[in-house]
Amino acid sequence: MSASEERIRSEVRRLAETLAPALGLEVVEVVFHRAGRFTQVRVDIDRPGTPGVTLEDCQRMTEALGPALDATELLEPRYNLEVSSPGLDRPIRTEDDVRRNRGRRVEVDVATPVAGSRHLTGELLGMAEGALHVLLDGGEKVLLPRENVVLARQEITVSRAKERGNRVV
Repeated sequence: MSASEERIRSEVRRLAETLAPALGLEVVEVVFHRAGRFTQVRVDIDRPGTPGVTLEDCQRMTEALGPALDATELLEPRYNLEVSSPGLDRPIRTEDDVRRNRGRRVEVDVATPVAGSRHLTGELLGMAEGALHVLLDGGEKVLLPRENVVLARQEITVSRAKERGNRVV
């Protein structure tokens, strides 16, 4: 990324981070990509706790950020703005990731078994002493040192609609 592209990305992030708190959101990442005459700006947002980002959150941020970007003349008149969630399967790596996912159900794969397993699920309570603090499904609270964590991410649950007769409700 060139210096001017990095400057644009930084300015978009600064502007998005200025607007996000009033909407109850946080900016996770800003991606700027230019290919010829095509300019793409993607802003990933999150909402701490559950349920996380909704489609309405993305729409509200788009409605706030689009006009603000236009007013700066930072970008060419034609650009594509995409506001989205960072995704459920995004790894939890940083302290900010831990803070944003506190209270959410997580899956954690560990190198050395904990409570007899290398794959743990439960509620992320936070971070303490450089370790993830998780309330396991069985009710046990564990500290998982970061060096033992292979992968941590929000648990993805898919609920199925109940069938009644010939219709799905």
